[in-house]
Amino acid sequence: MPGQVLYQSNNAHRLSDGLPKCYPFVKWAGGKSQLLSHLDDLIPKNFSRYFEPFLGGGAVFFYLLSKKNTRFKAFLSDINEELINSFDIVKNNVEELIKDLEAHQRKYNQSPREYYYELRAVTKSLNKIESAGRFVALNKTCYNGLYRVNTGGIFNVPMGRYKNPLICDHSNLTNISMVLQNNDIHFASIDYKTILETKPREGDFIYLDPPYNPINSTSNFTSYTNNKFSEKDQIELSEIFNKLHDRKCNILLSNSDTPLIRELYHGYANYTVKINALRAINSKGSKRTGHKELLIRNYP
Repeated sequence: MPGQVLYQSNNAHRLSDGLPKCYPFVKWAGGKSQLLSHLDDLIPKNFSRYFEPFLGGGAVFFYLLSKKNTRFKAFLSDINEELINSFDIVKNNVEELIKDLEAHQRKYNQSPREYYYELRAVTKSLNKIESAGRFVALNKTCYNGLYRVNTGGIFNVPMGRYKNPLICDHSNLTNISMVLQNNDIHFASIDYKTILETKPREGDFIYLDPPYNPINSTSNFTSYTNNKFSEKDQIELSEIFNKLHDRKCNILLSNSDTPLIRELYHGYANYTVKINALRAINSKGSKRTGHKELLIRNYP
């Protein structure tokens, strides 16, 4: 039942209104944890409905609830079905998920490499809890938290270089479940256009974090599903941004600092901020620093 707390950790760090602090339960390439200090000053002071259609790990969403202690109705979506299923399971079946992840943790600890590739190779039909458990376990142990699939939709990221990865973060999962159950949160596995063209209305806050426009031909990683996010998609997103602006929504978008992105959003130049960012996705540490990103909004 909505609002019912299924499971509560004794280690929960509680906020003044009774909800615990929490953070993303999966790592995500391009995740926004490192940008939260920059985003903080740009977030609208007041809003009652929030949209995040490129959800990923949900760092901004969790920040709004846990750090800023803001109450709102949220519509969270992503085209990645396994990701959205995992959010649903954390919300509604956290006890069962924790048991499944504890089993993954034990098996991985016994033989990390063998178990990782055994789990990655699983093709049999899994129920929703098993699917979420496999998704989280692979995410916690794969290279840099990537989600990459081949043309057949098969997850193919190599094993990461971790000594003791925490597959089952018992306390955080419990806290997240409590937060999701005690707020008006809606999840959907749909294309961003489906929700943005119909749902948002005047005064809503929308955070857009699409796959970034590549700064060069060798940095073009957009395979978070087996669908590519092309230059045409970037153009379509900018057109929807303009429609949402006309609808008097408050929109904040992050993307790479490229000529294309600057051209697409030149009308919002007065509300564009350039920042430095890391690109942890690069295999070479020396190439992870010195990157510029843009934070673009349509409001003062």
